[in-house]
Amino acid sequence: MGKKIFLKIFLIVLTVAVMCFIFKMSAMEAEESAELSTSVGYTVGEIVVEGFDEMPQAEQAEYVDSIEHPLRKLAHFSEFAALGFLLVLDVAAFTAAKGLKRYVIAVILGLVYAATDELHQIMVSGRSCELRDVLIDTGGVVAGCAVASLIIALLVFVKGRKKKS
Repeated sequence: MGKKIFLKIFLIVLTVAVMCFIFKMSAMEAEESAELSTSVGYTVGEIVVEGFDEMPQAEQAEYVDSIEHPLRKLAHFSEFAALGFLLVLDVAAFTAAKGLKRYVIAVILGLVYAATDELHQIMVSGRSCELRDVLIDTGGVVAGCAVASLIIALLVFVKGRKKKS
């Protein structure tokens, strides 16, 4: 198997894995999702807040409650940033699209996945479909696509400079 074919298969497998991870997180019922967020909140508290372990439990819980919502939204953004990054690479590997066209195709694919992910949550106990989350997810896609596009542009630039030398 050639390097290019291996790379294409690897990219698709990685992209599908990220999509499956996102789907799995969205398939968690509200109670399980809240428990995960709380657990992550306590871990963040232990890492970020000096003396967190010595704080009274009520203070720890108050801190965790205060960061739970932003943590959830950051998780949405981050998952979809990873997806956006991979989608740009997929579009580059599987199409002739270049530059802005490549970027736009990847963003549209990510937006569609974000919308279907939110629709999927309607069927999960205690979860809902929120336009705000689609926008946050799409923001993550846009950021991930931008990073991947910048890396590709930089590699093309460096490769072009090497040829001129």
